[in-house]
Amino acid sequence: MKLVYCIGYLGKPGGTEKVLANKANYMVDKLGYEVEILIADQKNHSLYYDFNPKIKIHDMKISKINNRKTIPVVTFIKNIFKLREIYSKKLNEINPDVILVLERGYHDFVIPYINKKIPKIREFHFSLGAVDSKVKILSFIQKVKYKIIYSFIYKQFPLYDKVVLLTEKDENEPFYNNVKTTVIPNMIENFPEDISELNSQKVISIGSMEDDRKGFLKQIEIWRKISINHPKWILNIYGEGKQRKKYIDVVKQNKLETKIIFHGKSTEIPVKLNESSIFIFTSEAEGLPMVLIEALTNGLPCVSYDCPTGPSDIISNEEDGYIININDEKMFIEKLELLMNNIELRRKLGDNARKNSIRFLPENVMPLWQKLFEELISINLK
Repeated sequence: MKLVYCIGYLGKPGGTEKVLANKANYMVDKLGYEVEILIADQKNHSLYYDFNPKIKIHDMKISKINNRKTIPVVTFIKNIFKLREIYSKKLNEINPDVILVLERGYHDFVIPYINKKIPKIREFHFSLGAVDSKVKILSFIQKVKYKIIYSFIYKQFPLYDKVVLLTEKDENEPFYNNVKTTVIPNMIENFPEDISELNSQKVISIGSMEDDRKGFLKQIEIWRKISINHPKWILNIYGEGKQRKKYIDVVKQNKLETKIIFHGKSTEIPVKLNESSIFIFTSEAEGLPMVLIEALTNGLPCVSYDCPTGPSDIISNEEDGYIININDEKMFIEKLELLMNNIELRRKLGDNARKNSIRFLPENVMPLWQKLFEELISINLK
């Protein structure tokens, strides 16, 4: 079977990008598939994640159409037919069995309109709630632009043979009533053998700091109160972004420099998870957060706000962690302290976390993809 994935850019870390690398490598290594990837514009940057050498990667260099680094919406619309011509030619050369479109590209305006005999799948790695959450924090002009872009993107969804969502909660949204959907969760790359003993006085959090949606200001306030009764415990936060300096300044203002430590991004996240005893998550909205899944596979009990969507699809409340009503700070602190004060409870929930995360292993997720591919190809042959 030959697959083509379409994505905008693969030069930086990200959940969607990591999932693509994991899936593509697995398909080539374990299933014997042929996989090719069309990147809208890599901008001469190296790939952030490792891909099997058998995977053919094509940089479509679409910015060269206008001799610019990026393509504004207006310019893009003017050149949409040119883009369709370029992609159609490349896809005719490859002749795949299935085409898959991911986020962060211009493909929604191109792929559904070309090579119509080939089944097409749209992977939606956000959720409707996550998109709405981002709109709220934008300036007025950005808000208008973002809403226009996503309104056009959403209008393309019914044109796909299948739209793959991450959670049933998202699939139940009325918006999808006229869209052919299915739910397939993200998979983890592997199941680590070395896991945390949960005996350190360390809590860990991981996330992007490009804006405030991951809730790091909430974490700082929670930890300010927690540290009064737990002075030896440390909150380690990993991630980078535009808001990082602001968070560090807030920590300094509260004299918490020895209690909350910002480490930037790390290539050794599994090691950092293993050095920790609890994972906390305070995001306002998600798709299906990989960091939560990774925390569970490493045997860490998690405390998370019940944002739309993801946490309640990953964490089994009071079995492998705690799901807290959004912004219920008092309950968040109560459950976090419960774990901090009881190593046996941490180990009980951590053991359950490992068991429950098995459902995200490749051998449990990839058959769902195989079944979908075979189904769409068989329909196409009729």
